[in-house]
Amino acid sequence: MLIGLVGKPSTGKSTLFNAFTHGSAEVANYPFTTINPNAGVAFVPVKCACRELGVDCKPRAGECAGGVRGVPVNVTDVAGLVEGAHEGRGRGNQFLNDLNSADALVCVVDASGSTDNEGNSCAPGSHDSVEDVSMVLSELDYWFLGVLEKNVSKARTGFADFAQSLSGLRVTEQMLKESLNELTYWEKPLEWTPAQCLELARKLREKAKPVVIAANKCDSPHARENIERLKTAFPGLRVVPCSADSELALQRARDKGLVEYDGASLVVNNGVPQQLAGALHSIKERVLDAYGSTGTRELLKAVVFGVLKKITVFPVEDEKHFADNFGRVLPDAVLLDEGATAPDLAARVHTDLAHGFLYAVDCRTHMRLGREHALKDGDVVKIVAVKK
Repeated sequence: MLIGLVGKPSTGKSTLFNAFTHGSAEVANYPFTTINPNAGVAFVPVKCACRELGVDCKPRAGECAGGVRGVPVNVTDVAGLVEGAHEGRGRGNQFLNDLNSADALVCVVDASGSTDNEGNSCAPGSHDSVEDVSMVLSELDYWFLGVLEKNVSKARTGFADFAQSLSGLRVTEQMLKESLNELTYWEKPLEWTPAQCLELARKLREKAKPVVIAANKCDSPHARENIERLKTAFPGLRVVPCSADSELALQRARDKGLVEYDGASLVVNNGVPQQLAGALHSIKERVLDAYGSTGTRELLKAVVFGVLKKITVFPVEDEKHFADNFGRVLPDAVLLDEGATAPDLAARVHTDLAHGFLYAVDCRTHMRLGREHALKDGDVVKIVAVKK
């Protein structure tokens, strides 16, 4: 799974990337700081099965704190997007190519309204954040349109050939069928008008690259007004208020032992210099108290479980001790599509398990699960397969 961070320059994309990944992407208050895409791993929080089962888990990736497990997902931060990118303006063509493999996108906007169309600083509240989202969505639609128009002739030979030509954008045959069935003119593709092609491109983009809006800099004076305007302008999209800069500051303070911070609550430790303590308390008041969190975890959950509709399953080899063959308890947490079956889980764990699949075991009930059984979020499952 790959989540792409998109937006015009200077909206805080790279800061959000760093907050997601604890990384060190270059950050600066001028356009096109990011030239080549940054790639990293974020950890989406899920409810771990350990507390319910009464065991101490030993994750192989990420960590579990207080029964909340971090499950790894890939994230990429690409160059800032400007109007006309699909025509090659700015870093346009390269930017779009960098997003080919993304399963979902986070559109990062400056909710303070303090950066213009090009990402240059302007008076706070003077720029319309709604325009920024509209521009990003339009550029993405025209990007899809360009690929579609190059391959529309393949629609004459059927869905499969046409879908294959769009697969580089993560468009599946099912997505194409659903989009065409929602239209009334799909029977004669060579007679489609430019407007009809654009409508199809938009539908495909919505299915292949679903978007969540990150209303960044939510603690700024004009942010609340802009956040409400974003929700009104884009009722079909999830708008998540966030402060990437605050999250990054709190992470770094925690790493230095200055605070106790779990993603929602904050305690400033004794001995922290007065000026720094004041700044940390200010973050608590402006962000944590006002919004409940910095929004970064909520963003990841909105993408993974909201638009991508994933579930979390815990595969084990020892059903009695919920462990692998090395004795590690609940070592892995795997993200699967809603409706995924035990063979789907087997394929994610190892191809040999999928090829030799016999049945699965629900480790809570000890009941056998067949090939067609749909797994549930939080299931702990053992795969039984023919040994090779």
